[in-house]
Amino acid sequence: MKNNRIFTQTQFSLTCWYASIFTGIISLGALGVYEAIAHAHYVTINQELKAVSGTFHDTLEPLLIKPNILENNIQEILPDLCLVNQKCEQNYHQSKYITKFIQQGKYYFQFFDLSGNLLGKAGIEIKGLSIIHQQEELINLKDKNNIRYRQISLLLHTKDNKQWGYLQIGRSLEDFDHYVNNIKWFLLLGLPLLIILVIIASWYLAKKAMQPVYKSYQQIQQFSSDVAHELRTPLAAIKATLDSIMMIKELPLKDSKETLITINRQNQRLINLVSDLLILSRLDSITENSYIPVKTDINLVDLVNDLVEELSFLAFKNNIEFIQKIKVKENLLIKGNEEQIYRLLTNLVINAMENNHENGKVIISLEVEKKEVIIKVIDTGIGISEEDKTLIFNRFYRVNKARNRDKGGSGLGLAIAQAIALYHNGRIELESSVNKGSIFTVYLPK
Repeated sequence: MKNNRIFTQTQFSLTCWYASIFTGIISLGALGVYEAIAHAHYVTINQELKAVSGTFHDTLEPLLIKPNILENNIQEILPDLCLVNQKCEQNYHQSKYITKFIQQGKYYFQFFDLSGNLLGKAGIEIKGLSIIHQQEELINLKDKNNIRYRQISLLLHTKDNKQWGYLQIGRSLEDFDHYVNNIKWFLLLGLPLLIILVIIASWYLAKKAMQPVYKSYQQIQQFSSDVAHELRTPLAAIKATLDSIMMIKELPLKDSKETLITINRQNQRLINLVSDLLILSRLDSITENSYIPVKTDINLVDLVNDLVEELSFLAFKNNIEFIQKIKVKENLLIKGNEEQIYRLLTNLVINAMENNHENGKVIISLEVEKKEVIIKVIDTGIGISEEDKTLIFNRFYRVNKARNRDKGGSGLGLAIAQAIALYHNGRIELESSVNKGSIFTVYLPK
C-alpha cells in the first residue's frame, strides 16, 4: 500500500475526514465543558449573592426608624460601616454577620437615600463603579481597574413600612474570572495536543480501514493476472496452430484432423476455464444476495452412487481402483443445492485421480458423526507438502503445474470445492504427506 499512490491519497483523505470530524467533536465538547463550568460557577455566585442580600435585608429593616438616616445600631451589624464624609478604618473583629464575606475580600455594601445619595459603605473598597438602583436585579459592573463585580440593589423599608432608601450589595468577580480563565487556557493549551493525538489516531484508523480494501485490490489484481495467464496459454496455442496451417498451401487430411484435434483440445480448456470462473463468480455473489441457489433435500447415498458410476470410466482410463464405502444403512438427507454438492465431490475425486500413481487407489466414504455428515476422498497419490497445504485452496494454484496443464486443469477445482462447502456452512480439511497420498474430508451439517 505504501507504493500505491491511489491508496495513499485515499488514506490521507480519510485521515483528513476523521481528524476534521473528531477535532470538531472535541472542540465542541471542550466549548461545552467550558460553558458548563462557567455557568455552574456563575449560578453559584448568583445564589450566594441573593442569599447574602436577603439575609442583610431582613436583618436591617427592623433597625431602620427614619428614612434616609443610618441609625447607630446598624453599626452593630456592620461595625466597619463608614458614613459619608467620615474618616474610617476597617474593623472586622466585632462583626457577627459579615466576617466570612468581608474578610474574604469579595463583598461591598453601600447605603443610598431615596434620592440616590450615598449615605455609607462597608466591605471592600471600590472605585469608579456606576451608581445603579435597579431593584432586585443582578447586574455586572466594572471599576477603573477593570475588575468585574456582580451587584444587586434592594429597597429598604422602616419599621412602619415607609421607604427608607437603597442597599447595594456587590461581589467581586475577580476570583471567578481568574478561575474561568485558568479553565479556558487549560482547554486552549490542551486542545492542540488532543488534535495531534487525533491526527495520529485518524491515520491509524484510516490505515486499518484501507487494509481490507487494499487486500481485495491485490486479490483482484492477482486474479486478473491469473485469468489472463490461463487464457493466454490456450489462445496462444490455437493461434500458433492456425499460423502454421496458413503457411502450408496444401495440408494432408491426416494433418488437418490432428490440427483440429489440437484446436478442439485448447478450445475445451477455454470452455472449462470460463465455466469454472462463472461458478466462482456466482458463489462469490451469494454474499451480495444477487445469486442465491435453490436448496432442496439431497440424498447423499444416491448422489455418491451416481458419482461413482459416472467417474468409474475415468478411473479405469487412468488405471485407478475406485472404491466407495458407504457407512450408513438408510438414506441420508441434507439440505443444500444438489448440483453444487455434486460438483464439490466431483472436483475432489477428479483431483485425487489426476494426482495419483498408476495402479493407485481412490476411496470415497460416507458416514455420519453426531450432527455432521462426513465425506472422505482418499488417494494413494503424490501427496502434498506442508508448504503447499496452506495454498492448495487458492485460485489457480497447482502443486504440479506442468502435469495439471497437460490434463487441462485450470487450478480452480479445489477453490470451487471449498467455496461450495463454505456456502453450505461446512468445511474441508486436508491431511497429506508427500508420496503417501492425501485425505480430503468434507464436513456438512446434517
